[in-house]
Amino acid sequence: MNHLLKIVLLAIWCIGAYASPTKTITFDGQNEDSFSLDTINTITRYKEEERDTTCTRQIPYQTEECGNETRYRQECRWQPGRNVCRTEYDTRCRTVTRYRQECRTEPGRQVCRNAPPRQICRNGTCRTEPGRRICDNKPGRRVCRQVPYQDRQCDRVPRQVCRNEPGRNVCSQVPYQEWVCRTVTRYRDETYACRRTVRIPYSFDRKIEGEVNVSYKDISNDALVELIFNLKENGNITANAVDKSNKPLLISLKKDVQQDVQDDFTKSNGVFHLNFYDKETELAPIKENIHSVGLSRTGAWLSIGKVSKPERLQVYMKIVRDGLFSGPKTKFEKTLNSNEFNLVSNGTSTKVQIDLTKYGVELDDKKHDVVIEVSLKFEDEIINLTREQFKRKQDFEIKVN
Repeated sequence: MNHLLKIVLLAIWCIGAYASPTKTITFDGQNEDSFSLDTINTITRYKEEERDTTCTRQIPYQTEECGNETRYRQECRWQPGRNVCRTEYDTRCRTVTRYRQECRTEPGRQVCRNAPPRQICRNGTCRTEPGRRICDNKPGRRVCRQVPYQDRQCDRVPRQVCRNEPGRNVCSQVPYQEWVCRTVTRYRDETYACRRTVRIPYSFDRKIEGEVNVSYKDISNDALVELIFNLKENGNITANAVDKSNKPLLISLKKDVQQDVQDDFTKSNGVFHLNFYDKETELAPIKENIHSVGLSRTGAWLSIGKVSKPERLQVYMKIVRDGLFSGPKTKFEKTLNSNEFNLVSNGTSTKVQIDLTKYGVELDDKKHDVVIEVSLKFEDEIINLTREQFKRKQDFEIKVN
């Protein structure tokens, strides 16, 4: 019974002595935390050993081999002379008479006729209207005729050209089989006892240890965050966060991990600085759509959510004029930092004003395609949002005022 109790106590002690590779901490106002992490990384290594084995080598020997081989001999025959003819063509030209149609329109003429007298009666009273001459204009008619002219016509006339090809010998290579024997070198396999170096795999438990120091700065003064620290098999220490605050937060992380790597273990020392920011205030510039966008010949402007920290704001703008004949032309394209534009606060929104003359740009009084991307930049890593969640991009078609 006492022996069994000792075994149970030893097992409990071993479990307590083995630290976890993961540590979860709840931040609710403390200034700092310190703790240790460790894990075991099972790796495969190899050792070399010499072992007795059987090797094979090739031994040359001579042998005679016979078989049919293809040979060639020249055979010739007399080809008598012959008359070889071909058709050639000569160009022969002559003058011929051709005809073309020529047409003209004759001038118009006037055709007249005499109208006889007529009697006109009205209200029982009649009178005789004397005869009169009536004339009409008739258009001229189109008259055509065939007019002869001289033309040059050329034809290709065939003629037979022959030449006498003298007789000659025509020779060719004719294959035939011949039985041939020759001495050749062949090889046979021979085994012999030898020693060979082989690689033997074995498993090795490599210990990974981590010492972590964490400091906090609660800028929001109302943070409740669950932090999960992990020690990786390569010795790196990562941190993730789950925000449980009543008011949503942005959680920034700045870390410095130093490693001492040995054959049998890795020792990591990590220093983590975490800041907590009010999420609604920090993301206000990109919370709503970009609006009130305008262009003048020398400037551009747009409105976004309220900006509380101008140094974090970046504005990318691209202005393209679509020419009627020359095609699209980029007039302006640049990512601007806070020192390259002016900000004017207007209640819950902020107006961004850009002076294009600083960059030698003057716009035409036409419509332009405008691409705008507003983004926020942070010096430290934000661990509870992705980079894409700090951007807002929109396209506009704006007429220069």
